[in-house]
Amino acid sequence: MFNNLHKSYLIAEAGVNHEGDLNTALKQITMAKLAGASAIKFQAYKAEKLAARDSPSYWDRTKEPTETQHELFKKYDSFESEDYKILAKHCNKIGIDFSSTPFDTDCLPWLMPLMPFVKIASADLTNDILLEAVAEYKKPVILSLGASKTSEIDRAVDILSCGIDEIVLLHCVLNYPTLPDNAFLQRITFLKNHYGDRFTIGYSDHVAPATAGDDQVILSRGMGIKVFEKHFTHDKKLKGNDHYHAMDESDLRKLIQRLDLADRMINENYTESDFLSAQSQAIKNARRSLYYARNISSGCILKKEDLIPKRPGDGLPVSNYKSLLGKKIVIDVKADDQVNLDHFQI
Repeated sequence: MFNNLHKSYLIAEAGVNHEGDLNTALKQITMAKLAGASAIKFQAYKAEKLAARDSPSYWDRTKEPTETQHELFKKYDSFESEDYKILAKHCNKIGIDFSSTPFDTDCLPWLMPLMPFVKIASADLTNDILLEAVAEYKKPVILSLGASKTSEIDRAVDILSCGIDEIVLLHCVLNYPTLPDNAFLQRITFLKNHYGDRFTIGYSDHVAPATAGDDQVILSRGMGIKVFEKHFTHDKKLKGNDHYHAMDESDLRKLIQRLDLADRMINENYTESDFLSAQSQAIKNARRSLYYARNISSGCILKKEDLIPKRPGDGLPVSNYKSLLGKKIVIDVKADDQVNLDHFQI
């Protein structure tokens, strides 16, 4: 699914920005599709299975004031299996890939059949129980690598590789939001060097749109990335949750347009013929061919100083000049005449 992408694939990470309202989630799907996203992703969890009651926060408390993870997750864990089936059906109807990150193994039997791929969050990269369970379904996996050591990545992919042929590793920074100085895009090069021969490398971005626009995403596209994940909301003015560092429909549309342009400019599937054809006029008119530098009478022997390379390049190539030196000219020629083989006694 991801091994031979010919263009950028962007996942709009809606998470639980629907805040438990099914109609809002359906609206987000339609908005993501209209903006041009390839997929939309939600999150499937129950607070009781995800976090202890006193689990401390790790987000910007000035934007999301909730003190514990359990308290925050409990606010938005109301969706059940039937709700996700409704969301998946709507995705299929309008033509956008559906996915939802599983945060426990209990949801896998009903969630996995709804998705063409499964996304595993950075925080579960060391969750062997979940990784082993996901591997049994043999579906493509996208694994975020936020806050991970190389040894932890190696262990995770070893577990997943036991059942899965296609794995995408996403460079990710677990700061919500991520400051530009902490984007660490150079780590993409490290991941490509270490894992690029076996896995597709992508980028999950948490830099707020208001901070850097989408420059960091375009930069990563130039580094060879084609799979992207970006937080998405129907209204980024809303308080709390992920709204404050997410893209809205307008942001997403602009980013997709820039990625489409980047895809066209990079043009990964070009041939040498394509490359030369696009410059055919320049090859003909900006290159040089052989011209006479002075008037020369018939019967004279051609010398190097009798020639000058001039544009356009539609005559004898300059590289042929040595083969003409010492030849007798059989007609009168003038300065600025184009050299022709018929002018010589061959």
